Amino acid sequence: MMMHARRVLFGAALMGLFASIYLLIVYMSGAPIVCGSGHGCDAVRASEWAFMFGVIPRPLSGVAFYAGFLVLLVLRTAMPSWQTRWLYRLVMVGAAVGFAESLWLTWIQWMRIEAFCLWCLASGAAATVMFIASFGDRPVALSTAASLKELRLQFIAILVAFAVGSVALWGLL
Repeated sequence: MMMHARRVLFGAALMGLFASIYLLIVYMSGAPIVCGSGHGCDAVRASEWAFMFGVIPRPLSGVAFYAGFLVLLVLRTAMPSWQTRWLYRLVMVGAAVGFAESLWLTWIQWMRIEAFCLWCLASGAAATVMFIASFGDRPVALSTAASLKELRLQFIAILVAFAVGSVALWGLL
C-alpha cells in the first residue's frame, strides 16, 4: 500500500507539473490557451488573479510546487532511514498546502472570476490526488534494493513524462 501511495504521489505531481508548465508557457508567450468551449481559461488569464504581485505568472508557483514535490519524493526514496520521518512530514505538509492552494484558487475562479480554467482544474485535481494519496504513505525507509528499484522507476517515469509531455506541448502550442 505504501509503495503504491508513493507512486500515485509521483504520478500526480508529474501531471500537475505538465499542466503548470503549459499554463506558464502560454501566460508568458501570450499564445492562445487550448481550453473548453466556455473560454474560461482566457477569462482566468485576463483576471487580476492571474499574476502574483501584478508581474509573476501564477502558473510559476505551480511549476515550483510540483517540481519541488518531485525532488522531495526522489530525495525521500534515496535518503537513509534517519531522515525518513522528516521527509515524510514534508511530503504530508506539501500535499496539504498544495490541496489548500488548489481549493482557494478554485474558489477564486468560482466566486470572483466566475469562470473556470480547465488547466487550472487539472492542476487542482493533481494536488487533490496527491493529498488523498499522502494518507496511504508511511514514514518507512526503503531497503537499499527497494530504494534502487524505486529510483529506477522514478527515473523512467521522468523520462517518459518528458518525452510524452514534449510531444503534447508541441501539439498544444
